[in-house]
Amino acid sequence: MTTPKPKANRIRERKRRWLTVTLLTTIALVGVSVAAAVLSGRGPVSFYPKEKNEASGGKVELPMVIAKVVRPKKESTVAITMDQIASVEPFYRADLRARASGLVRSVNHDIGEKVTEGEVLILIDVPESDQDVSRCEAMILQKQQELKVSEAKLQDAKAGKDVSAATIKQKQADVQAATATRDLRKRKFERFQSLAERGSVVGSIVEEEERDYLASEANVSAANANVERARADYAESESKIDAAAADIQLKSAQIEVARKDLDRAKAILNYGKIIAPFDGVVVRRSVDPGSFVQNATTGTSEVLISIAKVDLVTVSAKFPDSVAPSIQNGMPALVTVDDLPGVTISAKVTRFAPTLQNADRTMRIEVDLFNGDDADYLRMTKEFGSSRFSKGSADKVPVRAFPADASISRRLIPGMTGSIKLTIGNFGDSFVLPSVCVYSRSGVSYILVVQDGVTKELPVRVQLNDGKTVLIAILANRQQSDGIRSEVSSELKGDEQVVVARQLEIGTDTPVQSGLTDW
Repeated sequence: MTTPKPKANRIRERKRRWLTVTLLTTIALVGVSVAAAVLSGRGPVSFYPKEKNEASGGKVELPMVIAKVVRPKKESTVAITMDQIASVEPFYRADLRARASGLVRSVNHDIGEKVTEGEVLILIDVPESDQDVSRCEAMILQKQQELKVSEAKLQDAKAGKDVSAATIKQKQADVQAATATRDLRKRKFERFQSLAERGSVVGSIVEEEERDYLASEANVSAANANVERARADYAESESKIDAAAADIQLKSAQIEVARKDLDRAKAILNYGKIIAPFDGVVVRRSVDPGSFVQNATTGTSEVLISIAKVDLVTVSAKFPDSVAPSIQNGMPALVTVDDLPGVTISAKVTRFAPTLQNADRTMRIEVDLFNGDDADYLRMTKEFGSSRFSKGSADKVPVRAFPADASISRRLIPGMTGSIKLTIGNFGDSFVLPSVCVYSRSGVSYILVVQDGVTKELPVRVQLNDGKTVLIAILANRQQSDGIRSEVSSELKGDEQVVVARQLEIGTDTPVQSGLTDW
């Protein structure tokens, strides 16, 4: 059976329950008041003491919110940096394939070995090309002998021309002799003819003289014909000279054709030689002596050997389109490598692609670094002076990735990843803000400014944000004369008061007391 509690105990219990209920009710009322203040935009922030407002007839003021604000600063006074993921690439890399089909005769270098430009790396046996070279060489010898025959014929033609010229002179002399004899015979015939008319000689003698005269006339005609024949022989000898000269030119041209065929045959034969296109190191080898390889033109050829130039390396990264207009050759760049903690390389941008990739709206930049030892650096500087021929242009010898006395283990290996940090500028007189001034709501970026003691929310487009400093453009909708509304952007003017913290808590259209803070 339960013993009743004393009356004093029951009174104390009732008092404790009443106090508990009263305390909970007070806490609930305070929570409701705080929630209402937050929803009304005044929030549970620091308040000034309540004062009576004389203009309001002695009414009590609502609590005033204190908003921490900053003013924009010019970009030239604030460093804006952009850090992007980068990768180390060999300065040159070549995957070499076969240009002729056949069996691999020899592989002269293995992975890790250094090679020099023009050195034979792999030799492929191409016997048909050897035969083509021998045939072309024999053809050249044949054409050279035919040329000698043509040159001899030219000499014969020239000699025949000289003989024809002498024959012409001889025949012309014969004409003169026959003419003189004819003239003599004619005068003698005329004298006997006169004597016969006076009866001093008989007629038979006159007939004999006439016969001799006519014979001498025929001899003159024959001598003139011989001269014409000699001249024809002379013209024929000139034609033979021209023909011999033309034949010499033909044989010379045929020799040149044969030599071109030989060069082509040798070039095809050289297809069996895989030659190093530059100084580098072998990074891949996929064939052995005796392997059969296909011609690359068949579409089934594989990479036989790969070489890379690693004493010079290129560190590449992709930067967003927002900073693309400010990237220039020679601008300072800081390179860090994940596999080499604590190492920061000060360099300069060597080159950049003056276009944006549509896929990711980025621009590729490259930084060249010297990655060899001190002897290689001195050789390169001495050989090329202050410049060298590189990727299509004459660039200066790049800066060293590591000091001359650095350990051999401190080297950049192609395939390493890291980052490139650029100090972005050249935005003119643009103003910037701390990154915390920008907040997002429903996928739209905003800043909260204080105008005439009241907050106002402005939509913005972030142009550059490095996590500390942000460059923005303020967006606004304007209605054109044709009734179409369009979005326009404007820059910060520098006199804005921008809320730097608790923007969502303070809200828009809220009376605030500005607390200006330097940054």
